[in-house]
Parts: sequence; C-alpha cells; structure tokens
Amino acid sequence: RVVDANSRRGARRTAPRRRRDASALSSSSSSSSSLEEDLIANADAGDDARTIAAMNALTSAYATSPSVSNDALGASFSGVWRLIYSTKSAFDATAPLGRREDNTAPGLEAVFKAAFGDGGGKGTDAASAAVTASSSPIQRAVLSNLTKGGFAVLQGVRLTGDATKHRVDQCVRFGDGYGYFRLSASASLEPESSPRRGTINYKFDNAYVMLQKPFEIRLPYPVPFKLLGDEAAGYLELKYASDRVRVVKGNKGTNFVFVREDSMDALPCANELFGA
Repeated sequence: RVVDANSRRGARRTAPRRRRDASALSSSSSSSSSLEEDLIANADAGDDARTIAAMNALTSAYATSPSVSNDALGASFSGVWRLIYSTKSAFDATAPLGRREDNTAPGLEAVFKAAFGDGGGKGTDAASAAVTASSSPIQRAVLSNLTKGGFAVLQGVRLTGDATKHRVDQCVRFGDGYGYFRLSASASLEPESSPRRGTINYKFDNAYVMLQKPFEIRLPYPVPFKLLGDEAAGYLELKYASDRVRVVKGNKGTNFVFVREDSMDALPCANELFGA
C-alpha cells in the first residue's frame, strides 16, 4: 500500500465525516439516481457520447439551493473522490499551456497570448463571443490514460473546520504500486452571495512525486508556486452534486465527473490532507 498502517489509522481518525443531509444539495430524485447510474456505467464502458448525454441531463436540471450555507456545502464536498470521466479538448498551438474560459492569461500564459493573440479565443460577433477553452498538455496526457494499467486520478477535498486548512488535493496514483504524484492547493468556497456559489477556488502551493518502487523516495516538484501568482490559481465550478457523484467544470473548460470513495485509504496522501 502507498500509506503505512499508522498513516491509514490517522487518516480514518481525522478525516471529516460527510453529512448525509440531502438539504445541503438539490433534492435528489429517482430520475437523478438513474442518470447517475447511466453516467457511471457509460464512463466505465468508455462510451463518450452516452456519458456526455447523461452528464448533460444531470447538470441541466441541477441548482444549488440558495438557502444552503457554505458550511453545509463544505461538509458535503469534503472527502475523497475518484475521477471517472473528463471531457476532451484539442491542443491549441496559440495557447500551449491551455486557455482559460474567462480569457484571462496570468504569468507565462500572457506571453503566449501576446505572441499569438486570442487565437481560439473571443470572436467578433455574439455567436462566437465565448472563449474556446483548452487544457494543458500535461492534463491531457494524464486524462488520456485514466483507465490504463491501474492508473487513477483522485481528489481529496477538505472544506470543514479551520479555514486556513481548507485544501483541495489532486493525486495521480501510478499503477502496480509504483507511487503517486500529489498536487496540493489551498481552497475556499465562493461567497454565499455569489451567483457562482458552490464553486471551489484554489491556488496550488505544494507538489511532489512519491515513488514506491524500486525503492521509496520523495521527489520535489520543481515549480515555484509563490512566483507564479495567479497562474497557480483556478476554480472548480459546481455543475452537479449528490452524496455519490460530483460534476465540476474547471477554469480551462474541462468538465470532470467524480464518484465518492468509501475509504479514505484510496487517497495516498490522506493523512497529510486530513491530519490535524
């Protein structure tokens, strides 16, 4: 296992308990449950068209109740989630680091925007005014191997308790017990008064690779997050949520479908994320 027995006990002891309170999310229904089943089954089968159809059906009727507090939302989102599907985007040579949906371009992204212009960005008429977002090459490489060789993408969310410890972790678990890559970010929920309520805002500040084979070694990820500023920041906009399934849209236009993991041990770095 990626974590030892003591780490697993610590993760179980300190991990937040999720609230099974349906009032924290839009009311569930038998039709939603059926669509969730379709979404999961089609994602597992690799059927993109049917997966997207089920995802769109779920998200089109979903709305977060305005009476729900951020405390309740944070408790509902907290836990460990496994990525089962993401939408795809083509490589955009004018924005090799990916293009943000809001057309902002902080840091190095601005250099490419200045060099190539908007490229796939905003058009001149209303019909083409939306930005054509695109993901980075690293993100596309990771997501294209989502179901191969025991490879898994996990997300740990901590949005309860001390706000200074609220975080979102992205963890890529390598197959056959070779280790994992952790990309960790401070996180907060959009204010309750915001029309984007339910959105998780994050800023990366820590990352490393933990190798388990042929020997155990922790390698730092050579990215100076503090120097990147807003380039290290992003958001996950809530599109659908239940106690079992979450659909979110990232700042570069990718839609992600997550299912909840019952065991905290599924996340290799659970003790670091949920520990005191």
